[in-house]
Amino acid sequence: MIAAVLGAGRAIHTLIRGESPAMSKDTLSRTINFARISLIVGLVFLHYEWFPNARISPFRGLDPTQNQIATFLQSFVLFFFFSVVPLLSMISGWLFFSFRDDAAAGLRSRIRRRFSSLYLPLVFWNALFLIVLLLLFQIDPANKLLAEMNIDLGTAGPLDYVNAVFALTEHPIGFQFWFVRDLFVTVLVSPLLWLMLTRAPLIGAVFLGAAWLVGHDLWIFFRTDVVFFFYLGGWIKLRGLPVEIGARATWVFLAAYIAMCAVRTLAPYVVGDGDPFILQVMTRGMRLVGVLACWGLFQRIAPTSIGGFVARFGGLAFFLHAAHYPLIAEVKLILWDLLPAETQPWMLVHYVVSVLITVAIGIGLGLLLTRSAPKAFSLLNGGRVVA
Repeated sequence: MIAAVLGAGRAIHTLIRGESPAMSKDTLSRTINFARISLIVGLVFLHYEWFPNARISPFRGLDPTQNQIATFLQSFVLFFFFSVVPLLSMISGWLFFSFRDDAAAGLRSRIRRRFSSLYLPLVFWNALFLIVLLLLFQIDPANKLLAEMNIDLGTAGPLDYVNAVFALTEHPIGFQFWFVRDLFVTVLVSPLLWLMLTRAPLIGAVFLGAAWLVGHDLWIFFRTDVVFFFYLGGWIKLRGLPVEIGARATWVFLAAYIAMCAVRTLAPYVVGDGDPFILQVMTRGMRLVGVLACWGLFQRIAPTSIGGFVARFGGLAFFLHAAHYPLIAEVKLILWDLLPAETQPWMLVHYVVSVLITVAIGIGLGLLLTRSAPKAFSLLNGGRVVA
């Protein structure tokens, strides 16, 4: 039965690839860099979160009673970029399991490197955020930005401060670092993942995939989509499967994903809140299609001149990920007070401009630090090089 499943998988993979030629090493690197920075920009859109005048969370879908167009567009974009974490995790797994010989040495060296490139920057950034917010709390305890953060400085205890910086059992103060924390935990358990990949890859995929779909954290993760898609990336790498997606398959996946995101955004119109568990499972499952759609689309765009220009900023992806929050929360608060009216067009202007300003500040600050304080930037960027 396992052989039949694997055979069917190979047939589907061949159909997805179609006539797409193999990417060169340079083209693949360019596509990965393009994907990294594009996905992090998508994450900034996602972390815009609520309109300041919204009644319900965009994670539920549009508001069916007011501001329907604005809340539909924002919620649709949010659901579309739910593919960010899975695709970044898959790329990370594909790169992580690239060693050829001596698995034990390869795993040890990669775990050490990921400690420097993932966990140390996590601790530094969150310590920096905590210091700044403590100062703000002392100066202006009623500041609106404090209410946006993942800690109540007025009631926080010792464990809250520990987690705010080290993310041991709860999300850190810079909540976007939950992904970095889970990615590092995934790296720590990579010897176990290696055993599954080399001894029982299908069983491992089914186990991790089931945990992800039902939302089980396996007791050590915040979310299991990171470890599941990391595992899939490793499986693709170890089996030597081509990573190309054909043009026809790309447009099919993209059309299907757009339709899924639209339907999910409209869910409050159709089923209200519906069955939360069923909706969550369906929302998670559509990310599989999103990963294929986005990766195929990136392969079409990256080789172009525009794609090449964007890919040059790939080395800044981690820095932008680290710096964009609480920056976007503060940008939102400042710009909202400047709106002439809380109408839907102005809401959408606020949404787009808030993201663009946040991205511009993040990338601009990163470029400035690379030139004026390269050692500090290297620490903040996890040692990643900007070309």
